Amino acid sequence: MKQHDFGRIEPESLQPGSGVTLLPEGVLGVCEDRAPGCHGEELEEGGAKNTDHKTTGGGKDRHPVDSAGLFSFMTFHWLTPLAVHARRKGRLLLDDVWPVSQQEGCHANSLRLASLWEDERRSKGSDASLCSVVWSFCRARLLLSILCLTVTQLAGFSGPAFVVKRLLEYTQQTQPDLGYGLLLVLGVLTTELVRSWSLALTWALNYRTGSRLRGAILSLAFSKILKLRSIRDKTVGQLVNMCSSDGQRMFDAAAVGSLLAGGPLVAVLGVVYNLFILGPTSLLGSAVFILFYPTMMFSSRLTAFLRRKGVAVTDRRVQKMNEILNYIKVIKMFAWVKAFAQDVRRIRGEEQRILELTGYFQSITVGVAPIVVVIASVATFSAHMLLGYDLTAAQAFTVVTVFNAMTFALKVTPFSVKSLSEAAVATDRFKSLFLMAEVDSVSALPSDPQVAVEMCGASLAWDGGGQSAQPSPCVRTTGRHRHKCRQRAVLQEEEEVSGSLLTGRGRGGASGPEEEEGTPPPSQRLQSTLHCISLSIQQGKLVGVCGSVGSGKTSLISAILGQMMPLEGSVAVRGRLAYVAQQAWILNATLRDNILFGQEYQEDRYQSVLSACCLRPDLSLLPNADLTEIGERGATLSGGQRQRISLARALYSDRDVYVLDDPLSSLDAHVANHVFHSAIRKQLRHKTVLFVTHQLQYLVDCDDVILMREGSIAEQGNHDNLMKLNRDYAAMFNHFQLGDTPHIEAPSRKSGGSQRKAADSKPGSVKKNTPVVKDNGEEPQCGGGVAWPVFRLYMAACGGSASCLLILLLFVLNVGSSAFCQWWLSYWINQGSGNTTVTQGNSSAVSVSMKDNPMMHQYAAVYASSMGVMLLFKLIRGVVFVKGTLRASSKLHDQLFHKLLRCPMKFFDTTPAARILNSFSRDMDEVDTRLPFQAEMFIQNVILVFFCLGVISWVFPWFLAAAGPLVLLFAALHGVSRVFIRELKRLDNETTSPFMAHITSSVQGLATLQAYGRARDVLHRSDKNLWVILWMK
Repeated sequence: MKQHDFGRIEPESLQPGSGVTLLPEGVLGVCEDRAPGCHGEELEEGGAKNTDHKTTGGGKDRHPVDSAGLFSFMTFHWLTPLAVHARRKGRLLLDDVWPVSQQEGCHANSLRLASLWEDERRSKGSDASLCSVVWSFCRARLLLSILCLTVTQLAGFSGPAFVVKRLLEYTQQTQPDLGYGLLLVLGVLTTELVRSWSLALTWALNYRTGSRLRGAILSLAFSKILKLRSIRDKTVGQLVNMCSSDGQRMFDAAAVGSLLAGGPLVAVLGVVYNLFILGPTSLLGSAVFILFYPTMMFSSRLTAFLRRKGVAVTDRRVQKMNEILNYIKVIKMFAWVKAFAQDVRRIRGEEQRILELTGYFQSITVGVAPIVVVIASVATFSAHMLLGYDLTAAQAFTVVTVFNAMTFALKVTPFSVKSLSEAAVATDRFKSLFLMAEVDSVSALPSDPQVAVEMCGASLAWDGGGQSAQPSPCVRTTGRHRHKCRQRAVLQEEEEVSGSLLTGRGRGGASGPEEEEGTPPPSQRLQSTLHCISLSIQQGKLVGVCGSVGSGKTSLISAILGQMMPLEGSVAVRGRLAYVAQQAWILNATLRDNILFGQEYQEDRYQSVLSACCLRPDLSLLPNADLTEIGERGATLSGGQRQRISLARALYSDRDVYVLDDPLSSLDAHVANHVFHSAIRKQLRHKTVLFVTHQLQYLVDCDDVILMREGSIAEQGNHDNLMKLNRDYAAMFNHFQLGDTPHIEAPSRKSGGSQRKAADSKPGSVKKNTPVVKDNGEEPQCGGGVAWPVFRLYMAACGGSASCLLILLLFVLNVGSSAFCQWWLSYWINQGSGNTTVTQGNSSAVSVSMKDNPMMHQYAAVYASSMGVMLLFKLIRGVVFVKGTLRASSKLHDQLFHKLLRCPMKFFDTTPAARILNSFSRDMDEVDTRLPFQAEMFIQNVILVFFCLGVISWVFPWFLAAAGPLVLLFAALHGVSRVFIRELKRLDNETTSPFMAHITSSVQGLATLQAYGRARDVLHRSDKNLWVILWMK
């Protein structure tokens, strides 16, 4: 990260409402991750530059998928240049990939999703369904995908049902026609090409739909986070887990969920065709397929229930990890590592139990799908022959091939059900976020043009929800601006009373509809924090606010910033706000960017701010002066340095009203004295300043003083008048003077060395030998393939080589028993009648019906026994596999957590917390759920392919002549695609950390962003980070 200008246009304040107001593309002149001197239009490339693609005609600013033809789009041929480039170099860099397509960009899609959500909110209110909004967002593309899937199913069904049946009849002819046979083979090839190409088109459409949905909902969620009044109902862990894991759930649902629609079509076609071939007995086998879908629906509801419980536990674990990372210095200092480690292990144990149950159901779902064909075949054939019907080999093979064609829908059903059930949980979580209250920027203006801030009889509360109402005690206050506000409050009360009389509801009258339903209005559900605040601050005045801890000083500031919910009275502010938080918020950027905060650089103004905030001595100690990267949360700076940078940001912003929440608390006495007189008194002498402090010596120089007590203004006036009253303020000030008052001396340029000496004595200060931290949240890239020690580490976590061999053996036995069932069924069919002679009238002939075979009962017994053995192996394999993978994920989590707690503080100071948190949220989710699911399918399918190849080669050796070239072709394709997919996955993981760091940092500085009106600039930066992530999908 070379420079962060954060936007050069002063945006307007965010307007309240549940919608999303985003800036158009290119509005901000942001220079992100580029060298100084670059132009704004370079950012529109999405940060990805590839000069190789300019020679291919794609252009640097245009994604090749936008100009790809139908064949190139559905076969992903447009990815070939990038795949060859990755194979040739052995690795893939971020600069090698194209920018994301404009159709997949976050901005346009989030605007469309926000518009749909607004329409839903207006029509249904709080009962709005985000699922219907998501369906409306993806409807056209999903319907087109389902149409392509229908073509796939029809082609896959037509081949076995019509072509293969005639091919079987052709093989039984005594004098076959070679031309007719070749035509049938060509028909099989044609149906398979149509099926595979239409399926590829379905995947291509679904992947683009998933990218659009994921980008839109994450951008909408982040924009909502930036407009929240408070995050008290959502922890940071929940927000991080929502943006990391739930966004991926939405992508999976759009990519795989629509495949569930192909099942009913194939089921109807299969039932009708088998009924035509075998008659009523085929309904028994078809019923097995049909009954499988309600079972999947039950499994999906159960999976969703377990997923909902698991996500809640995961949120608690991620939140606990976030607390540990934020306070790791205190935890290590007080030796609390074991206590926090036990807490995390306890939560992880709860999560592990839920994951185990979920894994069992997923394993059953994945394992049952392949055996449905076996159960349906044996049920159909047994019933058909027991009822005395004839069954020829051609009929039996045709029914089996039709059942196999119907199996595709069953194989994708577990994926679809899993993705849809998890997406339903994710949708509920996103909806709860979208329905949260937004910050209500104070838009009312004071009635007096000379007044900057005015509060008249205002009672406000934090949006805590569920707390009982308490009366607001109106503490008697003193001041010069009470009479006007009191008159206004009386007028408002009279208007409310007259309005209630007109509507037939007085204070003692009948209750309204809300009260009849037992739900009190919001003003009665919240507990008042500020009571009857009446305040008027003249423009250009410096007003000091003091009080004991918990008296309501910060709440008063939050009320002016619009972060509290008004219960009664009014709040009015004239002018733009600047805010200095009690805990300074620092961007992961250069020191200059933290001060400019999106403003144009002006040398004189900038140098004046540096001098006023006493930052010049600090610049001389930094390696690159004010262009030094200061790290995440300012971890390499002392608390005083961070606070002075935050104050310098406010001074440079040149606003009308300055809200300073104890800005001198972290400064040394002489530095604080210099900053107060040079920055607050001198630089802001013509500005309105609300100055909260615990250092009462500075209240002497304030124009007005406010004493807060129990959420009310206890005393107000200038310092001399309050001292003459000889009440609480006078007692507090006299008690303060009896203490050891620090020596206050304004520093000069000559005393810069002694001043820095005092600052450097504080722990965490920047020393000359401290290396500069240039970390913008991106992980260092690693090249090459996944090393064998990585696999060996996972195998050891599973229980060692013996456990892995046992699991592999169970997979082989499971698939082998299934393959034996298929082979035995084909062997049974091939035996036919066993050359049994039957008498027909006065003559005898060899029977062609399988029911006349004298060995039929033995064949059926072996088939049923093998099916029972297959089910037993499948059950044992599922339990052992879930136990092994869950043990591996838990052991890896414990090892990672143990290593993290033993890291020195230098690691936490130089590593973004979001990168660490991403390892415990998104990466652990991959290891907990996605890796076992994919590994189970991979191992099962690979072993199944080898068994099928072996059986076919044994039965038909000429197949090896065609298999040899195919093996070489697929080996070459695997050599290219393996590197390409591996590098894309690595880039996906590495580019997620900056996005998560951006979210975490924005949540921590939410009040500052809202006060300065920079929320939309931050949203624009998040869209740029999401562009890269979406391309990797």
